[in-house]
Amino acid sequence: MTPTHRIFPYNDIWLDCVNNNLMSILISHHSSFEKLPLTFKTQYWKKLINQTFPEDNFESLLHQGLMLPKVQYDTEQLYHYLRFEDQLLEQSDIPFLDEMIQGALDKKKYVFLDVDRFFYSSGREAGKIHFIHPTFIHGKCASGEAYTVIEDCLSPGRMHDYQTPLEVIVESTQYQITSGRKVRFIMVSVHEGSIRNFNHDFSVQDSFISELRSNLLEDKVVFLEQYGLHYQLGLKALTDYVEEFEELVGNLNETSIFALRSSSFAQNHKKNNRLFKLLEDQSAHTNLYKQLAEQSMDLSRLWEIYRTTVIKMIASNSVRDQAIVKLEEIVKKEYHMVKTMKIAAEVSNS
Repeated sequence: MTPTHRIFPYNDIWLDCVNNNLMSILISHHSSFEKLPLTFKTQYWKKLINQTFPEDNFESLLHQGLMLPKVQYDTEQLYHYLRFEDQLLEQSDIPFLDEMIQGALDKKKYVFLDVDRFFYSSGREAGKIHFIHPTFIHGKCASGEAYTVIEDCLSPGRMHDYQTPLEVIVESTQYQITSGRKVRFIMVSVHEGSIRNFNHDFSVQDSFISELRSNLLEDKVVFLEQYGLHYQLGLKALTDYVEEFEELVGNLNETSIFALRSSSFAQNHKKNNRLFKLLEDQSAHTNLYKQLAEQSMDLSRLWEIYRTTVIKMIASNSVRDQAIVKLEEIVKKEYHMVKTMKIAAEVSNS
């Protein structure tokens, strides 16, 4: 058998390839978990251009769009409602992979398994690039010949239903272990007690706006040891983006990562719009939250227009002035919304 709750891809907000699937698990158990990301702490991050890059890979990051700013969410709350069992696979486990996966599903557990998407039948990396990725397995096809998974291999930043045959999993695992790589097999189950205790009616405190504003204004540089890189945090990441537009956008070889990161800002503002409307319903300060809700939707629209403008600009090799003007307008309105947040925070504390 497989876990009894039907799993659907979660695409409201792009968190990352693992956390979007964890959201799918929780929502399948109770629809009110759709509101959980509304209170994820948010920050804007961008790699600093003027730093030493490990393995001299600056040009590769630049051409892919991985130097562009991104929305970073603190998803720690997710892990309060789930339980994880982690193990590393060995050569001797390969003949029993089908049994291991099916055994987990029979116990109403889900599986994240490191799979090399090179061996997939379709997708961006299939047959082209060796790309190790935690594949989310939530069931088995009726034929019994393939597993039902949710993947982002077809388009960056979007989860899709997908089918992965057992032979792909076996071939990938064999390749990784032979190459000396560690292969993770992670079983995930819901923590029923925590889910029952979740605030299903979902109320948000006015004080959350102060936290949201502080994160956006946090002007500091942090060093992430796992990547060996420095990152600029806060709205300063966007002002740097304007100044570095020619280098960051003018050197893109393809636009998929650019589209994903621009869309993530639009999604974040749609998320904020829902948050502000919720506060508008719950708070006495209706006008301020209504104003914030309108500003967030305006910014979401502008980020989408900017994304489309740049993609057309790159495709036609046209003048960049229009895109820069739109980005400057976005940054100005980002700062303006933070000012409105300050007023809302001051009023709620008075």
